[in-house]
Amino acid sequence: MRRSYAAAFFVATLCPLVASAQPADPTRDGEARLHFSTGRDAFSRGDFATAVTEFERAYSLSRRAQLLYNIGTTYERLHRWEEARSALQRYLDAVTDAPDRAEVEGRVRIIDVEIQHQSYEPPAAAPPPPPPQIVMVDRPVVQAFRPWQITFWVAGGMAVVSGGLALGIGLLADDRYNTLANTCGQTQSGCNEADISDMRLRQGFVNASIAAAGSFAALTVTAFVCDRLLDRPTTPSQGPMVTPTAGGAVIGWGGTL
Repeated sequence: MRRSYAAAFFVATLCPLVASAQPADPTRDGEARLHFSTGRDAFSRGDFATAVTEFERAYSLSRRAQLLYNIGTTYERLHRWEEARSALQRYLDAVTDAPDRAEVEGRVRIIDVEIQHQSYEPPAAAPPPPPPQIVMVDRPVVQAFRPWQITFWVAGGMAVVSGGLALGIGLLADDRYNTLANTCGQTQSGCNEADISDMRLRQGFVNASIAAAGSFAALTVTAFVCDRLLDRPTTPSQGPMVTPTAGGAVIGWGGTL
């Protein structure tokens, strides 16, 4: 995923704001500034795991609401959407006159779409039927028409195509999300409704492709089982037969009925 240096610069500009307020406890405030500085440097290096830990420590010491913006932004880079939404919403609740409110609210709406997409679960494939009690090994001379075999190959191909579409559209949707997040971070008005609708549409295509791939995969399994159990050759032919019994198996030679 592409990273935004503009977002990192905006995080860094919060340092004077944290330092300018009159501290209630000079010792705790000094420790908070130290953790903030360490987190800011880690963010600039792309070490977001270390950065969010340091920002959390700075917030626990200073309780300055502006740090919640840093925490939420860093969680976004880690794709930890629930934590990112919680931190940004707490920032909006605490800083009622935030000048970047529109931008942050737009990012929260985009995160909501991402959370909804991740909670989607495709339908489970139907389990195959139990195996037959008698197994017959046959070598027919004439290959009969087997419609389930054709269904197996067609459904399997569609499952592969649907899976490829889900992957491709998912990558495009992820790239679009990064573009919107970076664009919203550069403006005071935030993302417009057209951008949010476009993001929802892309996620809908991804979900539909995943559902189609799951359905075709289930049909492929069903066609394979039906081909093995139902589509038997109708032309009589000679071949070996193996019939399981309680004490072993009976091997014989016969024709196909």
